[in-house]
Amino acid sequence: MIRFRQFVAYMKKEQVSRFEGRLTVNVEKVKINNGVFMTSLQGRRPDSQEWVTIGLDSYYMAYREGMPLKQLADDIYDMFNTLENPNYPLDGLGDWEQAKDKIFYKLVNYEKNLELLKDIPHIPYLDLAITFHVMVERNEKGQSTCPILHEHTKVWEKGVDQFYELARENTKRLFPASLRTMEEVMIEIIKDYERSKKKKVKGILEDFLSCGLDPSLYILGNTCGVYGAAVVLYEDILKDFAERIKEDIIILPSSIHEVLLVPNSKVHDIEEMKAMVEHINRTEVSKTDILSDNVYLYSREKNLMTMI
Repeated sequence: MIRFRQFVAYMKKEQVSRFEGRLTVNVEKVKINNGVFMTSLQGRRPDSQEWVTIGLDSYYMAYREGMPLKQLADDIYDMFNTLENPNYPLDGLGDWEQAKDKIFYKLVNYEKNLELLKDIPHIPYLDLAITFHVMVERNEKGQSTCPILHEHTKVWEKGVDQFYELARENTKRLFPASLRTMEEVMIEIIKDYERSKKKKVKGILEDFLSCGLDPSLYILGNTCGVYGAAVVLYEDILKDFAERIKEDIIILPSSIHEVLLVPNSKVHDIEEMKAMVEHINRTEVSKTDILSDNVYLYSREKNLMTMI
């Protein structure tokens, strides 16, 4: 088994060889969420100023779990190969008419991203920040997105209020909401493990499920499985759920990809909930995916989400 540095060098060499000069390929350290740097391959066509970035950390993890190097190199090649599609939007962020229908928002932690937030238009929201991005490309292999920077506001002559109004509609369309019980999610995970034949882990999950899960615990995210915490911003999503259960909602920030919803009557000790969220963030959630250590309350009467 090769080390990470060797893995990175191998993947770069493979892509350079396969593209034969049609793509410039570099290795870069890219700052992502919560101040974490990610080792990435960046590719650019000769006729473009835009780079496509592919993080290598998850690919190396897949390699350590047994996926062949060639298959991983093939997957990275396929991702970069979208750049050779003549319809790929090389300057999609230069043209407002192209970009406006693809603008969406994410939720990130405010304090953990102070440096990043200096470079991008954003809206503070409780202890979080709403940031804006453009969906450049989406296919069966994944999606390519780009953050909106202050320089784009100058080129477009548009501001954060206009980004927010567009993102309110676009994000719901690009990332449809998903609300499921914890039991439904666990059953789905077990089915995934059945397909992958990981019997030991499957057995652990089934034992966990047989203990009985609280039917009042819900997972709110989106059908894409990424950036789902932002669903709390969707118009009426919390309001409709609160009306359905006839009470206020406690919101636990599971990650940037989803949140947990619990009826207020089921929570007897908020401080215990906060301690649990902080513990899970330190032990179970990757540093890049942490949303917050705080707990939130949605008031049915006020139609308002606040930090407790």
